[in-house]
Amino acid sequence: MVRRFSQDDDFLNLLPSKWWVNFFKKFDEIDNIPISKWKPVHQLSYLTQRYEEVYGKRFSFALTGTPSKCGEIYMIKKMMAVLGTSNQKTIKEYIDWVYDRKIIPQKRKIRSVGFFINSSFCNEFHLDRIEKNKITRNTALPKEYKSVVDTFGLGLDTFGDLAFAKQAIDEEPDDKSREPYRKLFHELYRVGFQYNILDNIV
Repeated sequence: MVRRFSQDDDFLNLLPSKWWVNFFKKFDEIDNIPISKWKPVHQLSYLTQRYEEVYGKRFSFALTGTPSKCGEIYMIKKMMAVLGTSNQKTIKEYIDWVYDRKIIPQKRKIRSVGFFINSSFCNEFHLDRIEKNKITRNTALPKEYKSVVDTFGLGLDTFGDLAFAKQAIDEEPDDKSREPYRKLFHELYRVGFQYNILDNIV
């Protein structure tokens, strides 16, 4: 089993500065920080974790410049730009999609984070995601949304219920009786919910 960067003292002792040590220690934060709060360093951590699972070896870094501006972070940010989103859950899904659809089945050997910066991959991923995530009024809320909804005790179970609640807010935005629903949507947004999901519900 490959040891994580932050758990390998031999590796940490070889780093050129304490800034790099602190950089790699942030990699473990993905175990405790909600995906919605991930930053580029966490996406990089996840990407390299999957790399280690697939290839059985640790990803090699160039270790040039300062950690926050290193080539790998630059490429993660560029990947996000090409993907066209800052939604951390979607970015993680894309990383998984590339590994599961483009790397593992085709037995590709990647050498750089740059492999993920591919507009064709991004377009195909978005189309696949739309098809996979087609939602109707009767579609049950996934557990990450349902757990948030249940804390408010509003009896909402489907995307149709959420669409109705959103419509109620839109029709009477200043009505105090809608406040629980406004708070609910605020919390849902924090875990990655996107309002436009409700626009095309049939």
